Amino acid sequence: MSALEVYCDASVSPALMDGLTSSKVIDRFTGRIVILVPERDLGYIESSTTNAVTAKGNPASTQMEILAVKRAKEVSERKGFESYVILTDNLGAFEQSGIPEVRWLEAGRLHYASLFLDRILSRAGYLRQSSRRVINRAKPNRLQEEILRFFQAEHLEFKLSESMLWMKIQMEMSAARSE
Repeated sequence: MSALEVYCDASVSPALMDGLTSSKVIDRFTGRIVILVPERDLGYIESSTTNAVTAKGNPASTQMEILAVKRAKEVSERKGFESYVILTDNLGAFEQSGIPEVRWLEAGRLHYASLFLDRILSRAGYLRQSSRRVINRAKPNRLQEEILRFFQAEHLEFKLSESMLWMKIQMEMSAARSE
């Protein structure tokens, strides 16, 4: 029996989505963590401004990635996963976390948590970049509402099967495989 794969990723950003159709950059960094366990239909998102910057005021990306690995271990233990590996694409988190279940996800391998987090953060970037060009935005849809909810969540556990974003990512991956 192979080990259960627990994907985790983190990012630090000064972006703020204050509504469905607006985003801005502020002077405070927020760290966001995504943990996905597709085989158990589990998603977890966390955000915090605590420890999001270094003593010099720079984004604390590696520290946030290490925190993502620690959260992934906590979630795995709380859920009672017996045999699991925590997959990270951050070499610093792999080397410095001190957690034996951590494995470095080699380049070229699909990283679900990274894809998911990127989609959430990309929406904020798109809103900022298009704010001067778009005169009349279309009415926000359910996917955009979900992305806003994920972006603003401090702690959120959810079922992947109920996530429109997850379903969209799955459909895109299926379409890419069939080409």
